[in-house]
Amino acid sequence: MNRVVYGPPNYKVATPHPLYYRNDVVQPTESTQQPKAIMYVTKVEPKLIEHLMMHKGQMICIVTTVGKLEGMLDDVFIDHVTLGSHGKKLHIRICEIIYFEKA
Repeated sequence: MNRVVYGPPNYKVATPHPLYYRNDVVQPTESTQQPKAIMYVTKVEPKLIEHLMMHKGQMICIVTTVGKLEGMLDDVFIDHVTLGSHGKKLHIRICEIIYFEKA
């Protein structure tokens, strides 16, 4: 077999980076640090929030994508409403509300 060998005999290829070994345990710093800037995004429906605010403190019926809920409208926030029903406080996302009406 004919092989072409370039360079002097016993030619060794130099490794690009020297190999080294760590004996100590080093904690990664990127997992313990918090991100610098956190941005929260929510879909806002100002007219629906405005209409819900008009019924604050009244008995209403909210129809969501999973069913119908009745109770006292306690509070309205930018992303959810709280509804008092049967001694429990329910938090309903505004994006899940299909419609509401006065009970």
